[in-house]
Amino acid sequence: MVRRFHTSKLLMPLLLSLHGLTAHAAPDSGPQIVNKHLLNNAVRVQVTSRGMKYFDTRLTEILGNLGIKLDEGYFPAMKYTLDKDINPDDYINSNPEAVKMYKQVREMLTQWLVGFSMNNHRPTIEIGESGYVAQFSRFGLVTDEALMRAIGKQEGAILAIELEVKSLSVSTSSVVAWDLNNEFLGKAGFENVTINAGDKATPLKIRLPFYLRMNAYGGLDFEALDLENNFHEVPLALSYQKLIIPTFAVEINGKKFYLNNKEVDKLFNAQAPMILEQIRKNLGEFASKQLPAMLNEKAKEFLGGSLEQVQDMAPPGKEEDDRRPDLKWGLKLQNINLKKSLNIDLTAYVEDPVNGQSAPVKSHGSRGVPSLNLVPQENFDIGLSLDRALINRILQLSFERRNFEQIRQSDGSVLKLTAPPLIDYVKTPAGVVLKPTETFVKMRVSVENKPGSMFLKDTVIIDFDIIAKLRQLSDKSGMQLALYTIDTDSMYLDDKYISFAGRLFKGKVREGVKDELRKKSAGWKTKDEVIPGSLPLPPEILGIKLDINRVSMDPNGHLVMYLDYAKTGAK
Repeated sequence: MVRRFHTSKLLMPLLLSLHGLTAHAAPDSGPQIVNKHLLNNAVRVQVTSRGMKYFDTRLTEILGNLGIKLDEGYFPAMKYTLDKDINPDDYINSNPEAVKMYKQVREMLTQWLVGFSMNNHRPTIEIGESGYVAQFSRFGLVTDEALMRAIGKQEGAILAIELEVKSLSVSTSSVVAWDLNNEFLGKAGFENVTINAGDKATPLKIRLPFYLRMNAYGGLDFEALDLENNFHEVPLALSYQKLIIPTFAVEINGKKFYLNNKEVDKLFNAQAPMILEQIRKNLGEFASKQLPAMLNEKAKEFLGGSLEQVQDMAPPGKEEDDRRPDLKWGLKLQNINLKKSLNIDLTAYVEDPVNGQSAPVKSHGSRGVPSLNLVPQENFDIGLSLDRALINRILQLSFERRNFEQIRQSDGSVLKLTAPPLIDYVKTPAGVVLKPTETFVKMRVSVENKPGSMFLKDTVIIDFDIIAKLRQLSDKSGMQLALYTIDTDSMYLDDKYISFAGRLFKGKVREGVKDELRKKSAGWKTKDEVIPGSLPLPPEILGIKLDINRVSMDPNGHLVMYLDYAKTGAK
């Protein structure tokens, strides 16, 4: 089964909390895609050590961007019943004296009180509506490569949630317990209970590491590891408004003598330190044993299939009155590993709901893995690479819709395309100094032309490379292509387009075509000729805006972006 998440943000680290996948959900309208043409490793994300510091120090702010508030919370009422009876003999080895005393009292009551009998116990605990208020002095997410080495993990990644709470107050309307197998004993508990933990001198500290790896079925395995805490030393305080206890009475010759509940309350208050120590012990055992097991079980339910994000995308060149459904593009988590940096590989696809037969062309993709070594890791926060296969697939589907079949220029002339344009790497032209937010790409185009020459047919198709500058818009809302020049050496003209007269001078005919292309692009460098529309890059990650530190097209055909967190970055 595939888990589908509909969101307007890129799927990014991690998934940072599992909740993060749906935090920016948007309706996924229109028909669904059945046949997905997957582009493996089309998107790669590298979160450097510097980048992870942001999540170490500002995770609360990030989760706030996702609509998650951590400093207070509410829990509905809940009830829990043990799944099997408690047999006192199960505890005879660990608490022999207590079991012995229990059996003596139980036997005495059975013998001395006519009709009295007691079954093995099956406790039920009911907790009313509850809430908490916390003052965090630290809440962060960190990577732990040292722990990976210590436990012998060679793949995947270990992350850890670290929190420090200088004040935690947990309150509930009631805590009531009774014995399901001996209901005549009545109910016992408290009303309006509050437990306070931690202070400035000794804050509550918890560290929960968890291991993530991709499995053979395309899903994400989650394993909560040993939780570290300081429950044994954190100050605790317990208060309640009312003690709930069963009614006890002794009847002598028709006269009843009731148990003084006020004295019971005094006795309980006197024993409060011992009770708090038992609560402290139980919390520690729960945190170290039951909690990791519960998290692992919940993770199995949530991560039962591959993690997938789907969203709508307007095809480049779409007109305002075009009522066809938008393209669908999706990301699927493919791999995650931790080696000096947190690396996430994503499979991508782009499909047209009204053109299900269209398939990507393999040769339109990259020629190897991306290179993210142009900028030292200590100088940027996040590296993002996009395979040209993904960009070219978008252009292909837009062209097939006839949305992007011409390039209009400011002088009114038009380049009519007969095939989808193809983006690829090109060297920066000699003598050109680029800004960090700019890079050059080449765009292979096939253009239909009516030359009006006796040496050429009435209509010809000319193939050539447009050299364009991919640059960030001034408002940082995306990146656009600015036409720079035409590489006339890349021009190809099939002989079939040369007329009978021109075949005597093929070389000169082709040189004449090149001259015309040079004239066509002569003013591009100075006129700031741009292709309308833009690519929505860089994306937001978990609600965090990003600034471009450096952008480049690598020789293998990947658009590589070195990114910093907007304004502040990770200090």
